[in-house]
Amino acid sequence: MKKNNHTYISPKPLKGLLKPFQIRSPFRGLGLTKIAVIVLLGFSLSANAQDSIVAKHNAAPTRKWYGMTGAQLIFSKGEVMDNQSYIPNILRFTCFFHIQHQFNYDVGRAFGLYTGFSLINVGFINSIGLPDGSSATLKQRSYSFGIPLGFKFGNMPHGDYLALGAEGECMFAYKQKILYNGTKTIENDAWFSNDHVNLFNPSLFAELRFHNGTYIRFKYYVLPFLQDKTNNLNIGNYQVAYTPEKSALYYVSVGVLLKKKHKHHLTKSDV
Repeated sequence: MKKNNHTYISPKPLKGLLKPFQIRSPFRGLGLTKIAVIVLLGFSLSANAQDSIVAKHNAAPTRKWYGMTGAQLIFSKGEVMDNQSYIPNILRFTCFFHIQHQFNYDVGRAFGLYTGFSLINVGFINSIGLPDGSSATLKQRSYSFGIPLGFKFGNMPHGDYLALGAEGECMFAYKQKILYNGTKTIENDAWFSNDHVNLFNPSLFAELRFHNGTYIRFKYYVLPFLQDKTNNLNIGNYQVAYTPEKSALYYVSVGVLLKKKHKHHLTKSDV
């Protein structure tokens, strides 16, 4: 009786041979912030590549109300004066939670207006110096509910225009965080309070929108973001007096604003 000889192959060399064929996720190692930017840019490029026939039949109507919904990424800065000197400010980026809905009315081909509502997350980040020469990071933000009024100048049917306007905002959910030595503490968390922020704060804005739905907006808050009051910050073994005598807030945002599209059946003239 013959005995079958079987050759045994170790799986370790095979793993080495298969390494070049392994598929890795393109988002591996990216944070949520970077993924959000990639998704928004991809959405913008997709909108820009839409068929011209579809764009023509979804043009904004004249002398008729229509809605637009969108989202945005916010890059905010601030100028905070504490003890008669400005403290270092760090660019703040947020992608959550920002929603907006507009009610547009175009009077003619070159002029229109809009109102609506928005819910955004605004604030700034500062560096606080400590007696031992080190520093802590102070984050102050608030959720805002706003009602804008904007006036549009440009090509209304095509969707390319400049909008100028103002917005009344309610800073209804304030939060203050301190980051020091790898730890994070929440000093204040207040709802509908005038103790830390100006509860009602109007803003002025300028917005440039393009026909593919993307836009860039600059906004400046008329009143100081923070109340001019002294707060004692507990940072490690220190208690630091913090008085925001001035606290100007402004931001630049990029986003998309799209109207509801209606189905269109192609005709011979479209071919």
